[in-house]
Amino acid sequence: MLEILKRRLGEAFFGLIRPSLEAYLFDPLVYIYLLPGGIMPERQSALAVGYDVHVRAIMHNQEKDPLNPQFRKVLFDFKNMPEHPEIEKHVVEVKKINGRGTELAYRMPVGDSVIAGVGFATAMEYRRFFWIAPRSGLATKYGVTVTNAPGTVDPDYRGEAGVLIYNREGRPYFDLRHGMRIAQVIFCWALTPELREVLNYGDLPPTERGGEGFGSTGIHLEEGK
Repeated sequence: MLEILKRRLGEAFFGLIRPSLEAYLFDPLVYIYLLPGGIMPERQSALAVGYDVHVRAIMHNQEKDPLNPQFRKVLFDFKNMPEHPEIEKHVVEVKKINGRGTELAYRMPVGDSVIAGVGFATAMEYRRFFWIAPRSGLATKYGVTVTNAPGTVDPDYRGEAGVLIYNREGRPYFDLRHGMRIAQVIFCWALTPELREVLNYGDLPPTERGGEGFGSTGIHLEEGK
């Protein structure tokens, strides 16, 4: 993209605007509002592009918070026993990871799924959005994944992002804890092109591939030749 702009704008002018342009494209500002119990998203290495997000609470899949309808209703905040009977039967007391004392956790048997809020709302400029994606370590080590992935969060969404966590296999249960790094978010730019209808299929430029898809190129080196 930068090379295309350089050719179109001229090398001298491009050199003047390049620092501002790179900051706009690659280091845009995103505003983060942390909810009670929320934790700031964080990158785990210097070159990581994904920001790990943390479990804040177990959320209702439809009902809104009666005091703040921008957000889903909290069913379990990991601090107090829930009032909802179906949620309460999943809550157990476990030892903390550091071994110092105990804490409440949400125990997920195999096949169970639940919505967890990740503790923040965002504001960002138009065409910037983020995807919610699973963390590979949870899937490979525990058989736990995020099923609404990639989930797209638009720049005009002001609610708390939620992840649908699914215990698909492996151990008999998985204990979901407050602050657990449960997914990652990846910030991206989106294209919003003008969509122009053509009335005849023949108006679409032909290609060698045509309508071939759904594995038509094969899965082995020898296939698709």
